Amino acid sequence: MKVEVQAPVEYAGDLMGDMNGRRGRITGMDTRGGTQIIRAEVPMAEMLSYQNDLISMTQGRASFQMEFGHYDYVPQLQAEKVIAAAKAAKAGVEEEEE
Repeated sequence: MKVEVQAPVEYAGDLMGDMNGRRGRITGMDTRGGTQIIRAEVPMAEMLSYQNDLISMTQGRASFQMEFGHYDYVPQLQAEKVIAAAKAAKAGVEEEEE
């Protein structure tokens, strides 16, 4: 996802660290007055809880927008977790049918 976060300048370091923790890539930064604008590309799976986390990190003083960016390869470790979860779900469905 293409993500743009607008927050007071004092939160920029924390927000960038959080984006990196979500496997995000910072693509740009701007400052307008006392507002820091951070642009990044972040996997959608990592953005599902971002609204609540952003409110907590900035005491409700930041906002964000996101839109689809592009498809990309899933890292091997993440792919293994997804495959294992799908197999477990399939096994559970097959047991219910019997």
